[in-house]
Amino acid sequence: MSDQPTAKNGLSRRGLKDLEEMSGRVAILLKMFANQFDAKSNPDGIVVLGIADNSLCRTELVEFFTSPGRLQLEPRDLTYADHFYASTRVLKAIAGLYNDVPDGLYSEKDWKPPLKRVEEGHILVGNGATEIIDACFWDLCDEGDGVLLSAPYYNAFDEDLSFRAKVQIVQVHMPEPKSGSGSDAKEPKASFAVDIIKDYEDALQKAKAKGIKCRAVLICNPHNPTGGIYPRETVVALAKFAAKHDLHLVMDEIYARGCFTTKAVPNPTPFDSILGIDVEKEAGLNPSHVHVISSASKDFSINGFRIGIFISQHNPDLITSMGANARFAQTASPAGQLFASLLNDRKYLAWFLQENRRRLTITFDKVTEFLSHHGIPFVPSNAGHFLLIDLQKYLSDGEQKRDGIAGQEAATGQESELTPERELTHKFIEGGVMLAPGSQYHYPAPGFFRMTFSIEPQALQVGLSRIEKVLGLPSWITSQPPVQF
Repeated sequence: MSDQPTAKNGLSRRGLKDLEEMSGRVAILLKMFANQFDAKSNPDGIVVLGIADNSLCRTELVEFFTSPGRLQLEPRDLTYADHFYASTRVLKAIAGLYNDVPDGLYSEKDWKPPLKRVEEGHILVGNGATEIIDACFWDLCDEGDGVLLSAPYYNAFDEDLSFRAKVQIVQVHMPEPKSGSGSDAKEPKASFAVDIIKDYEDALQKAKAKGIKCRAVLICNPHNPTGGIYPRETVVALAKFAAKHDLHLVMDEIYARGCFTTKAVPNPTPFDSILGIDVEKEAGLNPSHVHVISSASKDFSINGFRIGIFISQHNPDLITSMGANARFAQTASPAGQLFASLLNDRKYLAWFLQENRRRLTITFDKVTEFLSHHGIPFVPSNAGHFLLIDLQKYLSDGEQKRDGIAGQEAATGQESELTPERELTHKFIEGGVMLAPGSQYHYPAPGFFRMTFSIEPQALQVGLSRIEKVLGLPSWITSQPPVQF
């Protein structure tokens, strides 16, 4: 782009860059959002199976939030919050969640709560995890610094870290998850084993050789896009690695309460939050270097509330500095009070978390039954809203193994050519169903797609039927009984 000022509608150079971004991939995504399938109002719309969204308990949540007396606004809620970015009531409710409500698949009897009780002053709230990630790395890194992140990874991290903070993602290539069909599909344990530390060491040294100063490790646990879970020993090993190289350890635990069992993996790796690990004793890591990111969006199925959560129990300076950014992205009082109402109603909350896990299991098992019937390999998931499916055999000839370039192009919307994977992606959209191509997540092998299964049963059945048509498979799903809860 030329350094000369432009007169195009008076936009600056950075304004033009934003215009290009919003006119490309984002515009396509927004167009799909505006044309989503609805059995009554838009039956010909696109069934979106490529976005991490959970609608399995939406009807019940709407009933809960709209019940009489649920939204208890006070005059103080109509002005600025007493903590500026959120009210004391919201912070107390979030602290109570972390201190008293088990995560993972643990019962209250087996669960180990945070080593140190979470207090209001340990928490910062923003309008979504995106804002929290942006603020966190703005204050942990200088422009051009590096953050170690295992690939494949959540595609929005590309922009969350680089758009404003100008941080470089240093990719750590984890062992590629192995797909299988039917009983051959196994939990991808090798991708999260302690042995991956050597991959972090290699990536760090390569970054140093390029003059990149790494300041942090970002871990998504449970993992996106695989839905796998890091075992406790690997989390401790990562903490040791961070201590060895004086790095911050940032844990994205946004799917911590969305773990579930399945027929494919009835006894998955347990999830253990970093908050319950004595990192100083077990790993020699300064606790001020440990931070947790989460939100209300995924585990509570309320993406639209825009409530991001950041916890740092031993670094008050970071909480304070991030507040400078949080003032630009405060949460709205009604959303915050409704979320607090959900968290404080422990009877309903317990029902919701258990029922949500049950429905995730049911829909996952239905989708994998569909995949196994058609001989489509997949990588089992035990957390989140999605799984990876292997459609390599449906690609046209000519796709070669990536070197990372295609993944970056998919992330930025700059496509130099129509690769077979992109061609299949377009065919799905033309066929009325959207799946997310692996290149968006920097997946090394072409032909893998992230598929969301946590959508309401009728839309899921329609989406699977449309996949059959696009891939030229015999119709089967419409002859099966629909998912029922």
